[in-house]
Amino acid sequence: MDLEGNPNQEPSAWLSPLWKEIEKQRYPEIVEKLQNLCRQTGLPGYPVITKLSGKPALYCLEIRPLPEVAITAETPDASIPVGTIRYERDLSLTLSWIGRIFANQGMQWTTAKRLSFVSLNLLVLIVFLGWECLVFFYLWFRRVPITGQDLLVVLLAIIAPYGLYTHFRDTFALFEDRIVIAPEWMLAWKEFGATVEIKRAADLGSPSTIHVYRYTATCPVCGWMIKLDKGGSDFPRRIVGRCEENPREHVYSFDRSTLRGYSLTSKG
Repeated sequence: MDLEGNPNQEPSAWLSPLWKEIEKQRYPEIVEKLQNLCRQTGLPGYPVITKLSGKPALYCLEIRPLPEVAITAETPDASIPVGTIRYERDLSLTLSWIGRIFANQGMQWTTAKRLSFVSLNLLVLIVFLGWECLVFFYLWFRRVPITGQDLLVVLLAIIAPYGLYTHFRDTFALFEDRIVIAPEWMLAWKEFGATVEIKRAADLGSPSTIHVYRYTATCPVCGWMIKLDKGGSDFPRRIVGRCEENPREHVYSFDRSTLRGYSLTSKG
């Protein structure tokens, strides 16, 4: 699409620095959805982008047969209740610059990163305890009337424990539940409904990977988009799908293994 914007560069030379990103990141993100679309259309195969050696290098589309495992997974199951929704991964999610540093292509949870994570949180805890002790001794040995600045320091000392509790609660919930709603600082402006999740490696000896994904579905009642959100007091410790038009009435469960959900508010 951008070849006309590079009139002084050969098409092959223009595509060469982009090929690694296409092969390793962009195409794997859409291959599952591409296979499903080809299967729904009735095609026997799906297209794969390939690079032919030579100078200049040539790029072409190769047709490969659809995987049998995927065909079996898409076979209709009579045990699936009517009204069950199917979530799909949204590929248009944009991360903030901080989020791209941590999980742009998935962050492998290696031993070194585990130690860094524990050390960082231990440092946060030590700084917090030091701050609280400093405020306590400051007020205890103070011999002059309290000023507005002192009240502000006391207020910060009261708010700080709640902030620390929230930090550790959300952090350890990820490792306990394997999936949580992504914090706002990881997402670009006006983005929401994404999740941070831990995916185990197929090889038990390999580290798990932390990804930031967003799953959406179409509400079967009103046709609006369903995005994931915290369950709140109605569904504690759960991630649910809420309809954008009726977020309190059209609420669905979310199973990240099957990418299916059922109504949580239906009566009868």
